[in-house]
Amino acid sequence: MNTTNTYYWVRVYDYSFERDGGEKGTLLDEFYLSDITGGRDEAKQKVLDRFCTNTSTELKFAKPKKKNGIYAIVMDSEKYWYDRFYAQIDTFCFWCTKPVKGKASEFPRAYIGDGHYYESRDSVFTDLEQTAYFCTTDCEIHYKRSQKSDEGEFQIKEEGNNGDIFGYIYLIYNRAEDHYYIGQTRYMPFFRWQEHVKEGKKGHINDLSFSVLSEIYRDKRWNDLQNQQYLNSMEAWWISKYEFEGHKVFNISKPKITIDYLKEKFNDMVIRQEQMLL
Repeated sequence: MNTTNTYYWVRVYDYSFERDGGEKGTLLDEFYLSDITGGRDEAKQKVLDRFCTNTSTELKFAKPKKKNGIYAIVMDSEKYWYDRFYAQIDTFCFWCTKPVKGKASEFPRAYIGDGHYYESRDSVFTDLEQTAYFCTTDCEIHYKRSQKSDEGEFQIKEEGNNGDIFGYIYLIYNRAEDHYYIGQTRYMPFFRWQEHVKEGKKGHINDLSFSVLSEIYRDKRWNDLQNQQYLNSMEAWWISKYEFEGHKVFNISKPKITIDYLKEKFNDMVIRQEQMLL
């Protein structure tokens, strides 16, 4: 018997045919929907309701063909991914008992339930009887060594598209202080992350997590100065978005969105959305 999916993953892109070609475009927003009982049509309506009239009217649910525009991709999802994006915890470090509070997916964790692993991964982030959280990676390592298991987990990010990617917008989260830092780089992000760690100004490496918010493809119609302006505006977009959503952002420099159509879309897609929540 088929059941209606209740979770959806939504990604909203700014697409330019000349700049992005066969790629998806520049990511402007990403969020998950839950408790959707009316299927994909209800999910799409929720997406339209999220933004104001101008964006809702223009927004499509498929990438434009050989033209420019804002579009959204709505994909089936599940509780695991919803929790990974939104779940908050207020508990204690399983090793040293210091308080652990914040976004669940940003903290090191280990399975402590019965059996080999979770029967359902829906429980990964929210079932504290099966999941142990740690305040730092050091505490996680100490626990795993105590269990005679010292296996490391490594993630490798593939290289960019032969120079087609002009730059990246990246995120650093300080778990201990619940602060976010958003930056840009022309090079592969892990080189910039290493510089931040060496500087030590964003916090101790044990308290930091790193991720890429958006890849910015080179618009071949533009020179480097124009592409840099777009990269700067996208950095400003994500800094302002996090601030409007109530996150603690510790960027000292606060760049401004300088491209007119992005200013308009930010008003439609971010400022109005936060006003609706007041």
